[in-house]
Amino acid sequence: MMKILAVCCLTLLLMPTVGFSQISLAEPLLQQIPSQVEQQLQQRTSQLQQVAQQQLAQQQLVKQLAEKATLADPLTALPQVLAIVDQQGQSLWTVVEVEQGFRAVEREWLLLLTESEWQGLVQRWPELVRYQQAKSELTALGMLLVKLKVPAELDSSLQLSQQFDATLASYAGRNHIYQPQAAVNTDASAALVTSEALATSAELVKSTELVNSAAMCTLPVRLGMVDTAVALDHPALVQQSQRLKIVQQNFLPQTLNQTYGHGTAVAGLLAAQHADIKPLLPQLTLYSASAFYPANQYQQSATLAHILQGLNWLVSQQVKVINMSLTGPDNPVLAAVIAQLVKTDVILVAAAGNGGPVAAPLYPAAYQDVLAVTALDKWQQLYRWANQGEYIDYAAFGVQVPTLSANGTVAVQSGTSMAAPVLSAAVACLRAAEPTLSLAQIRQRLTAQARDLGEPGHDSQFGNGLIAAPLKQH
Repeated sequence: MMKILAVCCLTLLLMPTVGFSQISLAEPLLQQIPSQVEQQLQQRTSQLQQVAQQQLAQQQLVKQLAEKATLADPLTALPQVLAIVDQQGQSLWTVVEVEQGFRAVEREWLLLLTESEWQGLVQRWPELVRYQQAKSELTALGMLLVKLKVPAELDSSLQLSQQFDATLASYAGRNHIYQPQAAVNTDASAALVTSEALATSAELVKSTELVNSAAMCTLPVRLGMVDTAVALDHPALVQQSQRLKIVQQNFLPQTLNQTYGHGTAVAGLLAAQHADIKPLLPQLTLYSASAFYPANQYQQSATLAHILQGLNWLVSQQVKVINMSLTGPDNPVLAAVIAQLVKTDVILVAAAGNGGPVAAPLYPAAYQDVLAVTALDKWQQLYRWANQGEYIDYAAFGVQVPTLSANGTVAVQSGTSMAAPVLSAAVACLRAAEPTLSLAQIRQRLTAQARDLGEPGHDSQFGNGLIAAPLKQH
């Protein structure tokens, strides 16, 4: 501005002598120059303030999401110590809070090893026999699962290592608790259904639309899942030759109440015979390993020991694709079983988790050899509570999707649990068409037909992109 004024003043000095009226014409011009500069400065300042406010609002939103991710849901919050009781009120086990806020069966540790390795440990430390609570053969996996109940003074990896050295600790992991990844369904524990209850409300039909509007493929498909029990008497899950067969095995104590909601919802997405649901797999043989018990009226949980027994059974049934709409902590025993499954040519698909965008990775989805899937809404926007991270492989529709409720109705559900069956269906179709496809080849086929979203290529929100029905033929 000073340079402009200097030029103007020099111009006036060099002007020839003229009448006073001509010189006075330059005065309004001199007054306009500072005014224009001031307006430009004000506009620029206002723009910078708006940008700063937007950045502050974004930072506050991220902080709020992080804080909410740590808040307990009043419907699903569990006490720090929870006794799991059977139908007669007898305590079966006690669940407690452990490291990093996860949960586990109190003082229970699992060892995954061979019989000869176990005998070697007992020879070195005979006191292990006193801690042994159960021992079961995972025959299909070629492993032995030993459950220990240790005293309080040994209840950590560090204390086990100090007492028995790192040899035993390398086999050991807590009997952690894992949970499904769908929104709360207050009808989750209902099991008895009637044909009349199948009617869907008009409000439900109007408020949702079929995002999974086509079958993934029409081939005969075999698929396994570890979940709650499926309500086999649901009118939309009537078993028919050449259309639907469900083989179900319960891995919980017979005296413990079963829960049906989550498994029925997953099975509904895969195979429901209902006007408001398009089944992903119209010719399906579904192997359902029931491992989840009701932790409270709204929440289901599963111990790692029961999950491993379910996986072993699925392998024994020659199932090559397994859906796991559940999450929990990293665990060396679970990691070892995943590695063993990979060796037997089994492909695992797992929900990425509903912890929120700043949550830590959840497992088994975050293991390298597991296909992790996140959830999108019908506008292809990310589910707001979906985990994010480099471990995300693919995205699928899983927000406000109509599926079966265990009480016989159709209800909308959301979560990465509802997206996982979509990817599982795609993998199962690929395997049905070409049974010898490896995990690497499956990844290549899926990525080739995924719809890229977000940043070009793989990203931490959408992975390699959206997988949706129908599956494109290779």
